[in-house]
Amino acid sequence: MFIKSLRIRKTTTDEIVREVLFHKGANLIVDTEDSESHNRVGKTTFLKLIDIAMGAKDRKLIYTDADTGTVTEELRDFIVTNKIAVDMTLTSDFPDGDDVILTIDLFPNGRYYIDDEKMGQKAYQQRLNVLLFGNEANVPTFRQLINSFVRVSVGGDDNSFLKTVPSGSTSIYRSVYNALFGISDPALDKKRDDLNKDLNKTRESIKRYKKVQNVDTVSEQQQILAGLEAEHEEVQCKLNSIIDADVYRANRDEIAATRTRYASLTLQLSDIDYRLQRNEEALQTAMQERGRQADVNLSRRFFEEVCSMIPMVNATFEEMVAFNNQLCDNKIAYFASVAEKLKAERASVQREISQLSSQNSQFMSLVEQDLIDEYESLQARLVELSSSIGKCREVIDTLNSFEVEQTSIEGKIASLGSSDDGDEPQSNDFAAMMLAFNAFFTPLAREFNNESPLLVYYEESNKFPVAIRDTAGSSTGTRKSLIAAFDLAYQQFAESKGIKTPRFIVHDVLENIEGKVLRDIIARASTINCQYIVAVLKEKLDSSLIPAEEQGKLQILQLSIDDMLFTRGKGVAS
Repeated sequence: MFIKSLRIRKTTTDEIVREVLFHKGANLIVDTEDSESHNRVGKTTFLKLIDIAMGAKDRKLIYTDADTGTVTEELRDFIVTNKIAVDMTLTSDFPDGDDVILTIDLFPNGRYYIDDEKMGQKAYQQRLNVLLFGNEANVPTFRQLINSFVRVSVGGDDNSFLKTVPSGSTSIYRSVYNALFGISDPALDKKRDDLNKDLNKTRESIKRYKKVQNVDTVSEQQQILAGLEAEHEEVQCKLNSIIDADVYRANRDEIAATRTRYASLTLQLSDIDYRLQRNEEALQTAMQERGRQADVNLSRRFFEEVCSMIPMVNATFEEMVAFNNQLCDNKIAYFASVAEKLKAERASVQREISQLSSQNSQFMSLVEQDLIDEYESLQARLVELSSSIGKCREVIDTLNSFEVEQTSIEGKIASLGSSDDGDEPQSNDFAAMMLAFNAFFTPLAREFNNESPLLVYYEESNKFPVAIRDTAGSSTGTRKSLIAAFDLAYQQFAESKGIKTPRFIVHDVLENIEGKVLRDIIARASTINCQYIVAVLKEKLDSSLIPAEEQGKLQILQLSIDDMLFTRGKGVAS
């Protein structure tokens, strides 16, 4: 589609403020003022109007400086008061092509229209994507594509050479250039891009999960699991050898009570045994004393000596001996009596222990062998092992799930790359496409600037898809003339390949170009089946020795302080 006309209109009265007619070849918007005044007449604003007609987001930037935020209040009030709209007519060809009329309200909350059908901005852009690019899938988006044809800074729109998408990712740029050069199906590129994003997310999730869980591989976890399961089986066997787990769980309280009672009884038994031992020792001592034969003569002499010193002692020696023997007999009888009582007490405790054992025969081995602590310890370890096994299995299942997800996505990506239906150019077509484009690009650049650049394409998905190189392979600077050569060459390339694209180029890049280069660019543009719409200073055209007659043929709009874009005279700045 070509641009046929652009009108600035007051919707309040339907008055035409300005109408500009376009033609094929070079279309010049000329600023007749000197270098000190040329930024105030509205030539760049006119190009911005074209960009806004192409769905540029922020219409306020018609009267707002993008860098400073300064508002030209007089122009803003003029637009708001008169409810200014822009009508741009597109045509399939000159002079009698099919026309489409685009209408955009410049005032706040204004709407978008295509052939008088009102719609929102998003629907408007999608419709233009089909109209100008044949892109019904809307991948890439219209604004991502049109920025390569309308190189005007509006809001945050990026005005750089090959990087035309604001904040665009490498994948977006790959989608754009694949679409422009017919290298692949943009819809497939979008699917591939989305799948690659999903793949990266999955890989990042795996990495993050492994870090949090402090794991490495599934194989590692499987080995750990095997070790845990083996220990679990071993501990379970030990527990089973002590007592059946079900029996233990069912009688836990009774076992505890039996343990306490058994401990008390065995303590009593130990105390009785100790007392029996001590009593037996005393009994033996008494019996030894009773049976011991004393030296009667020596004892008698000792007794008589004591009696001579203590006259009150009236007892005879024989009486003393008899008394002593009676004492020993009393001791022996007492200790024998204590022994009988202790033996009876011991027998009673022993009977209670036997009765306790008989009543709790299922788990008495635990009590008698003091295995309860060991059993409890093994039980606790079994619980720990069961928990560790559960966590390990969960980790393995999660890692396997991630692996399945990753494999599935990789398979889908591979299947997209293996399409052989022949309906769309495949990735291996890029070399042929670059060769075809450079057949136009290199000669044009050589004609304009005596250079021999090449556009090269990179297959690597993580790399920016294209770059400008010279024939020696080094980088080439993005001079303004190179941009013109690139865009004009693309028009020739697209027409030769039957690629549906806008047949117009909008440039605000010629201010630093003059002389032969400017003449050559304008002359070449007029030989190509497209429109080269540029803003230029009158003084540049004159200094470049472009004849006035030719200037008059190419000029579609002339602006000055006395004839500014929105109004004639000095009433409204532009």
